Amino acid sequence: MNKKIYVGIWGPIGILFILLVISFLIPYAYPDFETKTVDYMRDSDGNIFSAPPFSPEEMPPIGSDKLGRNLLYLLLAGAKYTILASIGIAFFRMIFGFIFGLAYAFLPPRIAKILKGLGEALQFIPLVVVVYASLFTLNTAFLNGLLPSTEYFILQMIVIAIVIIPSLGIYIGEEMKLFLKNEFLQASKVMGASKMHIIKKHLLPHYCRRSIVLFSEQISQTLALIIQMGIIYLCLGGLKELNFGIAGTEPEYFSATHEWAAMISMNIQQIFINPWLVVAPLLFFSILIFLVNVISQNLKQLLLDPQVIEIKPKSKTQNTNTETLKIDESSFTYTNPSR
Repeated sequence: MNKKIYVGIWGPIGILFILLVISFLIPYAYPDFETKTVDYMRDSDGNIFSAPPFSPEEMPPIGSDKLGRNLLYLLLAGAKYTILASIGIAFFRMIFGFIFGLAYAFLPPRIAKILKGLGEALQFIPLVVVVYASLFTLNTAFLNGLLPSTEYFILQMIVIAIVIIPSLGIYIGEEMKLFLKNEFLQASKVMGASKMHIIKKHLLPHYCRRSIVLFSEQISQTLALIIQMGIIYLCLGGLKELNFGIAGTEPEYFSATHEWAAMISMNIQQIFINPWLVVAPLLFFSILIFLVNVISQNLKQLLLDPQVIEIKPKSKTQNTNTETLKIDESSFTYTNPSR
């Protein structure tokens, strides 16, 4: 049982690590992957039969973008931004969410009830709408050239992490409240244990395992949110809008990072004409979310399932022989002098 769980954890982690290594090596293995374009394709007679974007049949394995660049290389190069950004956002969520939940758990019941009601009401608002409203000013500054792409990328990660903190913190705080109702903790309070003692000796050890599982779940939720952001042209690192001066044409969008949500934003208008331009990054997102979910499920079994117990085999050198103890009258010392 445990061996299968470990394979289910380390197998996907290994795949993600390999994907990250490939993503960092792409600019060195193919230095011209961003600038090398194919303007058109000719048949054996020299006649032009296709122009960008090329289909997967014309440029295997998944076609090209609108400039004729290999789409696979672009997606692999952008993988590091998508993966590391989702991990970073989930990490920020867990840190600030735990602090918020810790404060929430020790609030007076009346105030905690009000915060819980507000948190439940806000859950009916789509999170992508909240993110869009929060990033509107920053996005305008980026499009006007007032904010560099790198700084915009970091600020986006912070904002995306912050907007989920109240609901995540309330969820963690409610679990902490249930844990604090245990009899041994109530007894500890009666005996004079301080809040800091309870946090250090009880809450932190108890939620160490739960936080690992929750962290992996937050990565999946972050990836799902990034996909939604890409559909509304709000992606990590921002998009540069270029107009080629042709009247009546839509502006073209380009990304310096090739982050996967940006690849969706750049090509969303082509979904019915050249669907592979949108399907390809969505497929990469699906594989990534699947790997993270597998890790999360196995972590939950390993860390939270009480039935998963590692049984250590008995030592072969353990002595199992027993000796018979013989007891007779000489084995006793009588204290009565008459005997």
